Amino acid sequence: MPAEEYSGKLKSLKSKSKKSSRIPPKQLRMALVIVVSVIVIFEVYNIYFTAKNRELEELENNRAVAIDTIDKLFFEYPNDPQKIAYVIKLQQSQDEENIERILDDAQKYLEIKQYKTLAINQIKDMYGEYYGSSIKANELERKINSANSTSEVDELFKQSNVEEEVKEILEKSLEKTISSGDSYFYVEMSGQEYFMTKDDVLEITDSMGIMQLKEFRVTPVSNLNKLTVVVSSRQCGKIPLSGDSILVYNKNTPEAPIAYAVIDSSYVILPDIGYSEERSVSNVVNDEGSESTVESTSSISYTLNNLPGVLHATAADKLDIGTVIDKFGSYGERLNKIEDNTQIFDENVNYLLIVAVPTEKVSNLVAVNSEDLFIVKAAGGN
Repeated sequence: MPAEEYSGKLKSLKSKSKKSSRIPPKQLRMALVIVVSVIVIFEVYNIYFTAKNRELEELENNRAVAIDTIDKLFFEYPNDPQKIAYVIKLQQSQDEENIERILDDAQKYLEIKQYKTLAINQIKDMYGEYYGSSIKANELERKINSANSTSEVDELFKQSNVEEEVKEILEKSLEKTISSGDSYFYVEMSGQEYFMTKDDVLEITDSMGIMQLKEFRVTPVSNLNKLTVVVSSRQCGKIPLSGDSILVYNKNTPEAPIAYAVIDSSYVILPDIGYSEERSVSNVVNDEGSESTVESTSSISYTLNNLPGVLHATAADKLDIGTVIDKFGSYGERLNKIEDNTQIFDENVNYLLIVAVPTEKVSNLVAVNSEDLFIVKAAGGN
């Protein structure tokens, strides 16, 4: 084969080889589109996945914040079953809207619950110590706890007419107290102390409302403490008699009385009774112009020694009790009367007074020397 022919065939083969290995432009564009699409899809998926993870993290964070909010909302009611129910709902919630709805429900639930608690506490406060024994009050509490709204609670409270029943209970309790048969009652009212009769108590409480009646304290005198005090007539004047209301002052701190009391009984302390009187009589006698003076002296003496012994002898049936009572009965009253009528006062007499005082005033009297006490009859007393 000639050299020129061989060289021409070789060039022809190389030319064909180049043509057959080149990718057509149309196919190349399609390949590029596919590659780009894959990259875009991958990026979009990556963005979606990242966003989804962020969304889930945010939801989880919102759940945690919401559960913490529930714990704070139910701070006063840690054992309320509804608290656990709300926490479970929040743990299962799938979106922010659901979380907000659960929190709103919890807040409404607590508003009603707190309103119920306030209503029940108000009822308990109105009934006071009588709450436990009132069937009506306990039934009302049960109904309030079952209420579903604040308006329902208001309606139950309105229908129950609590004030009327409470006032009736207080009035019955007061009536029972003042039916004890005592002549006087120790009354505490508005920070002041009084001794009153049954009629006085009924008159002053007739127009009182519930709160005033609840603060009104009445104690029969027979239920008070009895304390013995010995004072001289210079410390109290005439002997106070049973039923007299007195104010007791300490002369070292006379700004205010240390006790307000009523006399349970009173006694004159007399170890002996002595009396003597001497009388001189002088007469002028004229006998036929001659005058003479005739004098005469007479004396009266009465002494009763050991007067307390008379009491013991009478108690031992050695002396007639009727005679002793006739001579010495109501001695203090008779002494007061004769001093009034004569305006002569014996400053050397001592009195033993048994006074009725409330428990909190006993220490005030015991702590003071009896010589420093002054007894003042209370205005309005017997």
